[in-house]
Amino acid sequence: MSDTTSLPSASEPAETATPWSVAAAAFAANFVTFGILFSFGVFLTPIAEDFGTTTGPVAALFSTAISTYYLGGAIGGRIGDRFGARPLVAAAALAMSLGLLGTAASGALWQTYAAFGVLVGLATGFCYPSMIGLIGRSFSEQRRPAAMGFLLAGVGAGTLVMPWLGHQLISAIGWRSTYALLAALALVTIGWAATRGDRVRTSGARLMRVGTLARSSRFLLFFAAVVAIGPGFYAPVAFYNDYAVDAGVAPGLAAGLVGISGATSVAARLACGALGNRIDPMWLCRAAFACLTGALAIWWISGGDVALLITSAVTHGVGWAVWVTATPSVLAGWYGVENLGGVIGIYYTGLGVGGLVGPAVCGFVIDAAGFGPAIGLVTVTSLIALALLALPLLGTSSAAGSNS
Repeated sequence: MSDTTSLPSASEPAETATPWSVAAAAFAANFVTFGILFSFGVFLTPIAEDFGTTTGPVAALFSTAISTYYLGGAIGGRIGDRFGARPLVAAAALAMSLGLLGTAASGALWQTYAAFGVLVGLATGFCYPSMIGLIGRSFSEQRRPAAMGFLLAGVGAGTLVMPWLGHQLISAIGWRSTYALLAALALVTIGWAATRGDRVRTSGARLMRVGTLARSSRFLLFFAAVVAIGPGFYAPVAFYNDYAVDAGVAPGLAAGLVGISGATSVAARLACGALGNRIDPMWLCRAAFACLTGALAIWWISGGDVALLITSAVTHGVGWAVWVTATPSVLAGWYGVENLGGVIGIYYTGLGVGGLVGPAVCGFVIDAAGFGPAIGLVTVTSLIALALLALPLLGTSSAAGSNS
């Protein structure tokens, strides 16, 4: 059986490159974009010290980047379904490199909001849903889960490597020069990934209207759950490092906690891809939310104990991997692969809402009352998300009843 799937609505072939070279490009783009975005925790304190401010205002910079990432994903995923991934990924390469250079050259904190908060966030959003849609178009249904797991492993691998690399570079050359170096890496790597993208021309009549999602009770409930999980999902990414340092953990190990989560997620994503369609992806999503909530609870009670912090990071990585690997299968089952980029882009705006509110609120709670109340707060919101996902309306991931 051929790896490529046909696109009856396209006036051009999806791509002349082999499907697995497309998957390699998607891996590389995700490695760089998410690796840079999710390594922000090791930059937080150096940036705050440079600008003479506290955790709260700088943590809000990460929240801004997360929110623009999801806004970019909602727009970019739809454009990718209509016109293909290539132009979006090329724009991402330019936006990421300019955003990092602008951040490195910034003379005031507000300038970093425009550079990192907007451009780096948009670059990540342009890449991610469009690459998911590209994989959906490039692989058969049988091989798609493995390819999707490989693509998503790029996110985990970047999260493993980039915080450690960022910490080493900051120690050697400072945070500004580090971002300038990463700008060059982004331009070259994401620029290459753009050459593997497709230029499909899908008829607009075949694309799902946003109003269809707005009328779907099942989608709205799924969306509400992702809004609620967002604060707890991003709190470890933003604050593991500072929490551990504050608790007396060695800086190198503290910086590595997010990397441990990423390393765990690489293995878990590949394992989920290998499972294919043998487990209902909706049940995998529920298991993932339980892991994410459990990771926060372990962090909350850890008291800075290294073994518990590592356990929390591993559990977070498993939950993260299982969730993002299963979600495209859920949405493709409901709405079809030709709409996958746009639908998943809209779905992830819910995570953007949580990402916008969560780290910013946590930063100010930490400034006022310490880490304990902040971690407790996001643990509660994650429990709410888990409860929403368990409601019977969501049922399974079958296409039937998706507009109920």
